[in-house]
Amino acid sequence: MSQLRTRAAARVMVRLDANQWHLQSYRDEAYQLTDLGVAGFGVFLGQVDTTAEMIEQLQRRAGGKLLIAADYEYGLPMRLDGGVSYPRAMALGVCSEETTQNIAALIAHEASAIGVNWNWAPVADINSNPLNPIINTRSFGETPEVVARHVQAFIRGTQERGVLACAKHFPGHGDTNIDSHVDLPTIHLDQAVAMQRELVPFRAAVDAGVASMMVGHIVVPFLDPERPASLSSQAVQNLLRTTMGFQGLVCTDALDMHAISDRYPSGEAAVMAIEAGVDIALMPDHTHDAIDALAAAMESGRLSESLLASADQRLHTARLQIAGGASDMGHRCTPVVVDQSTHALFALKAASQAVRIVGDDSTLPITQFKHVAALAAISEADMDTATTWFQGLTQAVEQNIDCGYIDGTMSDAELNDLADGLQDADVILLALFGRAVAYRGSLPGAERLPHIIDRLAGGRPVIVVACGSPYGVENITSTATLYTYSDTLPSVAASVMKLIGRVVR
Repeated sequence: MSQLRTRAAARVMVRLDANQWHLQSYRDEAYQLTDLGVAGFGVFLGQVDTTAEMIEQLQRRAGGKLLIAADYEYGLPMRLDGGVSYPRAMALGVCSEETTQNIAALIAHEASAIGVNWNWAPVADINSNPLNPIINTRSFGETPEVVARHVQAFIRGTQERGVLACAKHFPGHGDTNIDSHVDLPTIHLDQAVAMQRELVPFRAAVDAGVASMMVGHIVVPFLDPERPASLSSQAVQNLLRTTMGFQGLVCTDALDMHAISDRYPSGEAAVMAIEAGVDIALMPDHTHDAIDALAAAMESGRLSESLLASADQRLHTARLQIAGGASDMGHRCTPVVVDQSTHALFALKAASQAVRIVGDDSTLPITQFKHVAALAAISEADMDTATTWFQGLTQAVEQNIDCGYIDGTMSDAELNDLADGLQDADVILLALFGRAVAYRGSLPGAERLPHIIDRLAGGRPVIVVACGSPYGVENITSTATLYTYSDTLPSVAASVMKLIGRVVR
């Protein structure tokens, strides 16, 4: 049974947080799983340096054979404290494919520098539902053609730097209003629509030679009315492998998400995934339960030898892609040096290229006004980003700027007091920081914001700054609206520079 457990472990990847690495019990568990032969680790929270040290220690223990993966869709700061932030995918979608490819290469360069050899990106979902709470600005756009082109560009940029790319979330998570971190979405579309829309970017990813695909926790009834795609042979074996011809590495989305963990025990979910044709069960809720169940399924014959042999071969091929054919993919002859200043400048240029202005642009730059009232409509999760925006704005200009936070839950009395306090302002700036975040709802009282801004405007110009999602902004009456399609640091900085009339060179 010990040999079976080792083989079972090779079908599993485990979550690791570098901010827990100082705990001896945490390290011991990771070493035990490494010795058992897990395929690798998905790294999440922590400092960049600590994460790099953790990865190096694990690779040394494993002889350099571990897959080390992460969600760096817009750079290392998506998960870590440190590294360079880049514009989100929706912002890249309004730039050139060359820009997307270059940014993907920079992200891969930084990932490789800390030992991450598999980036769970790009998002290949089409944002076909504006109410989508989890894809949104993570998607390159609303049309198959735009998303497909940028998915291919991101794949090229990633894999030219020796890092595996991963198109997700097959067969398409865009047309849903449910976050699969919280519940199991069902996407109601017929096969013809899926073939002409949702599946186009994934076919493009296959054509671009993407190394891996991540299958989403979504029910697509025309494929399988009962099982989520991540656990369905109809989705993986029939559609992805046979119809679309993809022979690369396939992983599930994280199995600890509520879409799965609320419905299936860890062991059974892992077995169902591998049985469906997936190569790696990603981050089951209870790792040892998953490994034990996989070993038992191997022993009973539920998981066939041919299925397992194919998965072993695909994992071997992925490791060779990372190593460039070398026997040890975890150690490099020379350190990877990252020029963060150059990377940050490129990120700012890309973010600036993505900015779009709709309406009367004669209200810009705001330096023409003597007194500016700048408001940020936020939830608690947006506080840091809004504060950064305020700091950038107040440091960039010399005129008087009043800054304040609002949301749609403010009372009429509070609204009247705020309106009285802004009577001397010549222009109203309203910044919105909506974006897709796991386990998070929408802005409190969002439906009341149009009324609030109308009350505060009092006939003065209103400039809306959408630092993130563009959806819902059109309901607010404005003189001009500035769209960044991203809420990351370079996009926030680009919005400030556009407001004050500065050009990024």
